[in-house]
Amino acid sequence: MKKMIIVSFVFLVACGVPSVPDELIDEKGVLMQLVPAGEFTMGSEHGAEDESPVHQVYLDAFYMDIYEVTNAAFAACVKAGGCYPPQNTSSHTRPDYYGNSEFDNYPVIYMSGYKAEEYCAWRGGRLPTEAEWEKAARGVDGFTYPWGDTMDGTKLNSCDINCPLSWSDQNMDDGYADTAPVGSYESGRSPYGMYDMAGNVWEWVADSYDAAYYQTAPLSNPLGPDQDDQRVLRGGSWSDTIDSTRSTTRNSYFYYYYADYVYSRFGFRCARDANP
Repeated sequence: MKKMIIVSFVFLVACGVPSVPDELIDEKGVLMQLVPAGEFTMGSEHGAEDESPVHQVYLDAFYMDIYEVTNAAFAACVKAGGCYPPQNTSSHTRPDYYGNSEFDNYPVIYMSGYKAEEYCAWRGGRLPTEAEWEKAARGVDGFTYPWGDTMDGTKLNSCDINCPLSWSDQNMDDGYADTAPVGSYESGRSPYGMYDMAGNVWEWVADSYDAAYYQTAPLSNPLGPDQDDQRVLRGGSWSDTIDSTRSTTRNSYFYYYYADYVYSRFGFRCARDANP
């Protein structure tokens, strides 16, 4: 097994060029993965209008959580006084979800954008930008899904034959009618090794939503439009069709919300700068 480095940030110097570890465990014991600096292709010409135009974006190196934030991880923040508990402790099909040890390794839900920001700040991090999230999900090859370009219902938790909703895909069986334990789909990992960047729960990002933002967005480290009303979520959830879990999906039906909105499909993961 690859040796883990338990540090906040360690700089190794090789040939005079500073570098950072590929993985780290942060101060709160959460595993994060490096996404190296460089360009990637953002957007799609085959999705909704707000996913275009396709453009090249440069991002500085950053770290992102390998897993969606779990009930147990969020509960640690609540216990330490850094967070408030979710407004609802059930899930769509489970009356006793948050606070039940059976579901410790499942994604925390009923998260607002503000609650997500508080938790990430408690860990010394932040929410990822929309561009960071998309690069971590699809890599530099412009994949449609984290695993590639082919739709495959076995690689994620989406609305399948188990899903109690009218639009469920009866030809798919991912094993869950609701949220799944984080990291359940090994073959669905992103190019940088993140789990569940398609499906399971929608994930808050730091950016406000503007349908036309890609037309004028900076091509280096974009931070989103200068407003703070509607906020973007990414990645789709257990309750969505696979098409809604594409790595470029920004707004499908109602999947951008005010940052104080909570829902049984909404969770998140954290990021942090690679260079302090």
